[in-house]
Amino acid sequence: MKLLLSFLLLATGIQAWAWGPDGHMIVAQIAENQLTPTVKTKVQKILAGQSMASVSTWADSIKGQAEWAMTKPWHFVDVPDGASYENIPHSEDGDVIVAITNMISVLKKSSSATQDQQNALKFLIHFVGDIHQPLHVGRPSDRGGNDVKVVFEGRSQNLHALWDTGLISISHMDYIQYTQYLESLRAWGLAPAPYDIKEIPFSAIITENMGARDQIYSFKPSGAGPVVLDRQYLTRNQAVLNSHLLKGGKRLAAILNQIYQ
Repeated sequence: MKLLLSFLLLATGIQAWAWGPDGHMIVAQIAENQLTPTVKTKVQKILAGQSMASVSTWADSIKGQAEWAMTKPWHFVDVPDGASYENIPHSEDGDVIVAITNMISVLKKSSSATQDQQNALKFLIHFVGDIHQPLHVGRPSDRGGNDVKVVFEGRSQNLHALWDTGLISISHMDYIQYTQYLESLRAWGLAPAPYDIKEIPFSAIITENMGARDQIYSFKPSGAGPVVLDRQYLTRNQAVLNSHLLKGGKRLAAILNQIYQ
């Protein structure tokens, strides 16, 4: 049985590829490491023994299928500079905030069917990762950086793709190693304060992402050609990257610990 939700929506033509597999698996692994023992047992039961990291990219793998095409807009939200989520027009097709809110609702209902719970949990794991990729709260003028061509380490790509995968892959660590590296950064002051609130603070996350955009776009346009970025760009943005991955994991854990406590 497929996920039966009253908010099933039509697809848009915009593709949104959030954190690549490593980024999503890092967020999921950080979250799983911070679940309480009771909650971890419940989550593993819903996922039929699969780890959170192993299902973290499921939502990306299915969105190209016709039966799941309606989920494409659920991976992102566009907010122009100087605006806020509350005062922009909201698409009838939904967005990542609507999706997260509805997945939480499904998981909180004891009457939800087993398959619905599993799908909702896999979506939630993915979408909380998505909303912590800063360009998934993107500028509509360039489709969250998809229209900004860059060259980094000799590779031509767009700015969005660089943040999805390029900056993480340059570390040459797998997701377990990168998770351990990020968790060691707590002593360096990069980890966010613990979240003990009942729901995810959407306004705070959007504000964080829009603030990070200024740093992400801290380069000079190069006319009609791509922008050439060097290792100094990575150095300037490393703390932003690491902080958002950590926050995503910690907030995902906080949500699940609250739902299944």
